[in-house]
Amino acid sequence: MGAEANGGEKQLKFLIYGRTGWIGGLLGKLCEERGIEYEYGSGRLENRLSLEADITAVKPSHVFNAAGVTGRPNVDWCESHKLETIRTNVVGTLTLADVCRQNNLILINYATGCIFEYDSSHTVRSGIAFKEHDTPNFTGSFYSKTKAMVYIYIYIYIYIYIYIYIYIYIYIYATLYLFLNVN
Repeated sequence: MGAEANGGEKQLKFLIYGRTGWIGGLLGKLCEERGIEYEYGSGRLENRLSLEADITAVKPSHVFNAAGVTGRPNVDWCESHKLETIRTNVVGTLTLADVCRQNNLILINYATGCIFEYDSSHTVRSGIAFKEHDTPNFTGSFYSKTKAMVYIYIYIYIYIYIYIYIYIYIYIYATLYLFLNVN
């Protein structure tokens, strides 16, 4: 960090969506602990202009999305609020991906584990985990359906528009800077 003035790498500055959620809040705390500059986005995922305004104002090096509709008090809320759930979890997330692509920004999208269930290839206590390229196999709730939908679409979007090497770079970069505390 800070090497940009000497012709090195660009300084990290993260724009995080999902301040009130568990993952979004944790991302902010991790950034604070590691001295990484960050701001929470004030825009709503379903409002493209507000996302563009956030990016213009913050000038991030990376965007993290941990936002989405989970329902209150629980995901059952999504069953009777399908339009709001689609608007944020599907359209909003894909809009953020598109805004990031147009601004040449890396987007790290946190979703949910509620799109997979154990099956004959992934049995309980087998130690065999689902991988990012696996197709979601759980759609037992409307919430899970929207998350599975965006999981598939964002995966395709990344490979079509952002190229494979950036996809790999996202996870390496995020791991090194957020979880391994590498400077």
